[in-house]
Parts: sequence; C-alpha cells; structure tokens
Amino acid sequence: MNKIADEYKNNLYSELSKVGKSLSSDRRLEILDLLSQSEKTVESLSKESGMTIANTSRHLKNLREANLVKYKKQGNYVIYQLASPQVEQLFYLLRDVGENQLSEMKQLQNQFNLEQKVQTLDLSAALKLLARDDVQLLDVRPKDEFDAGHINGAINIPVDELKKELQQLDVNKDIIVYCRGHLCALTNQAAHLLNENGHHAYSLNESYYDWREFVSEQAN
Repeated sequence: MNKIADEYKNNLYSELSKVGKSLSSDRRLEILDLLSQSEKTVESLSKESGMTIANTSRHLKNLREANLVKYKKQGNYVIYQLASPQVEQLFYLLRDVGENQLSEMKQLQNQFNLEQKVQTLDLSAALKLLARDDVQLLDVRPKDEFDAGHINGAINIPVDELKKELQQLDVNKDIIVYCRGHLCALTNQAAHLLNENGHHAYSLNESYYDWREFVSEQAN
C-alpha cells in the first residue's frame, strides 16, 4: 500500500514540478507578463521582449509543455495567449510574493522612482483622484493591449508615440499614467516626459489586472 501511495504522490509532484521549472526563467516570466496584457503573435512577443524570434519560440515551447500558454493559428501568424485565468492569477501572485519576500525587488523599484523624479500613486489614491473632473487617465500600453481591456475612462497613447501626441492631453488637467504594472518602467518614464512638457502627471505603477482586483475588493 505504501509503495502504491508513494508512487502516486511522486508522480503528481513530478507533474507539478513542470510548472515550477517553466517559471524558472526571467524571460519566460516576461512573456507571461506580456500575455497577461493581451494575446500576441510570436513576432510581437519577440519585439516587446527584445529577444530573437528563435529564442522567443523556444521559451514559448517550454511554457506550452507546462500548459501555461496555448496558441491558435490565424493566417500566417501563430497567436499565443495564457492558458487560463488561473495562469494570470499565478503570475501576479508570484510577482507579489517576490516583492514581499525579496527585498532587492523593492529596493530596485524605490530607487527607480527616485531617479525618475515622479510622484507615484497607489490604487486607493488614484481612485479618489479620478472622482475629480480635472483628472485624465492615460494608458501608455500598445493599442492591442488597450483594446484587450483597460480602465474605464482611460485614453490610449502608446509610450513611443507620446512625445508627438502631447496635444491630445489637456494641460489644465492632472494626468494619471499607467502601463503594465510593477515590473514595467514605462509608467515612470511617461510621467517624467509629461512633467517635462508642462503637464502635472502622476505615475500609477499598477496593471489593469491590479485595478480590476482592487475595484472588485472595494465593491465587496
């Protein structure tokens, strides 16, 4: 009986370890972060992550073997997405555990905030500010991510287009900027650019997922 029970237990742990092994790469974590924003082609993932298409495909194969991502074919393109909402939750839980348990992560984030010289907001403060009429909400993610889901009332100007599209923003209104969340440097950079060009911008280093979770908690 014990031999059967041990074999059963060991087989299950062996299968579960596939998830852990798949998550043991910083580049695969970045891919999961990108896919938590929206489904993406291999080419798009390669461009956003700065990896070659060959390396991107290799990491996607590993994630697919652990059933963390799935794909579909659309014409000549292969489009990837997270395998389930639980995978999205797993990624953000892992991020939160890392921030709580790894002091170096918080130190890196705090240092970056200081270097960019921007005023940051948490979710609670942002929600209060958005009740005012003189506040704009700016999503600086790529359009495909914005289209996949965004905070109500936000306008979308991708960060690489922001400098030439500043006229879209009312200089008399405060701006709350958000992007992909805690692991993304673009929010602070966009807020810094806006402040340098006569706007008053706050940096909200939270993702659309974080916003949804926070608003849901507030409603309960």
